[in-house]
Amino acid sequence: MQRIEDLQAELLADDIPIGEHMLCWSDAQLRAYFESGGAETPSAPPTPSAPPSAEGQCAEKLERLELPSAEANELAETKVKCTELREQGNSLLKSGNLEGAADSYEKALLSSKSLAPADIPAIVSATASNLSLVRLRQRRCEDALTAAEMCILSRTEWPKGHFRKAEALFELRRYADAIAAYKKAAELDPADKNVAAAIQIATEALKGGVWFRQLQPGRDIALTQTAENDFERMVFQAAASMQNFIYLVGDAATRVCYVVDACWDTRGIATYAARWKMRIEGSIASHYHFDHTGGKVPAPFQAMITGPFGGGNAMVPGLHEMAKNIKARIYIHACEVDRIRDSCKLQASEVEPLKQGHILPLGDAGRILVLHTPGHSGGSICLSVQAHSSGANFKPQLLIVGDTIFPGSCGRLDLPDSDKNAMYDSLLSLRAQDDSLPVYPGHAYSGASTTIGQEKQNGLLRPFSRQQWLMMHG
Repeated sequence: MQRIEDLQAELLADDIPIGEHMLCWSDAQLRAYFESGGAETPSAPPTPSAPPSAEGQCAEKLERLELPSAEANELAETKVKCTELREQGNSLLKSGNLEGAADSYEKALLSSKSLAPADIPAIVSATASNLSLVRLRQRRCEDALTAAEMCILSRTEWPKGHFRKAEALFELRRYADAIAAYKKAAELDPADKNVAAAIQIATEALKGGVWFRQLQPGRDIALTQTAENDFERMVFQAAASMQNFIYLVGDAATRVCYVVDACWDTRGIATYAARWKMRIEGSIASHYHFDHTGGKVPAPFQAMITGPFGGGNAMVPGLHEMAKNIKARIYIHACEVDRIRDSCKLQASEVEPLKQGHILPLGDAGRILVLHTPGHSGGSICLSVQAHSSGANFKPQLLIVGDTIFPGSCGRLDLPDSDKNAMYDSLLSLRAQDDSLPVYPGHAYSGASTTIGQEKQNGLLRPFSRQQWLMMHG
């Protein structure tokens, strides 16, 4: 039996005659007439005395016709089935079963072909939006784009569909198209701050170049209000008192980055990177000390982490979590590999040893050049972040120095494996860097940054003889 929507369409077709006398037909007469294509006409139809608009009134009469109960039941059952499949997909998505979620969403979309037209926009758009999200998490970006476009087709004015499309385009590195889709979402929902932030990120990606962020516990990560338990709260409090800096360095176009000195709050570091749509590929340690790598806490610092009555086996989040949870490659100077394998419980296959001159690529943006600068520890390194200049040339953009340099001073030289002579040689080598080069230290003890030129004037890059240097440090 034809659906009411089909009968209404036929009513307006040119090939079925419509007359004013039809206004007084019964529902059954109207149905019989249109189902027969105009061939079956009731006998002696009465003529209305004052007919209103024939076409409009006939259409209204058809709209009031009820669907046959069997067809109505079938549509209702299809709606329930689609809804149940979508909810099943939502549960699987929440549990992390991406493939199961995708399967449920696709089955729901397949069943949606039999939905009543009025139910299609809400059910299909929500299901396709979630499928797009799943495919994006699976890094099946073309499939994510297809699902997003299905979402838009079913519900054009819903901003979420355009946002999903933009997210897929972003991951495909079609940044200009992504910006256009984000802007459409913003046009439909101007108050959505997430869309505004996404436009900023996509614009940054379109421009490309070296991407750099400085994070500080207590300010950007390791916030006590985000701690999930008492131990983590104490770790975060210790992190704030140690004033460490953690760095993210990457390629703005490919959105791949390294973390430098990942410690204290690896979950927070990963969340920060994800917020900027950056994917962490590696984790570099400037040296092996626990406040830069996490892992076992040395005895003098145990009370700071666990309290005066705590145990002596505290482990601070760091390189272990970066390797196990984030799947990041771990980098540290070759002479300190064994130390961090032990303190951070790492496998040999998870660690790549670094030496002077080692190069880590930054996609199309440039590279990181490793400078071995022993002194604070035997394997201390500085990282020269360099941008592509012209041809095969690179220009230093900034220098991450760990505990080798602080504004006006340097890292401690009274530790068991510190070396005053080695530090003198390391500082002397850094004097060769350009005066304007920004320098980023491992702690905020005396400022967030400095320059080579400032340290030549006011810091420990001033010219000293070795004898003067040794006398200064006992």
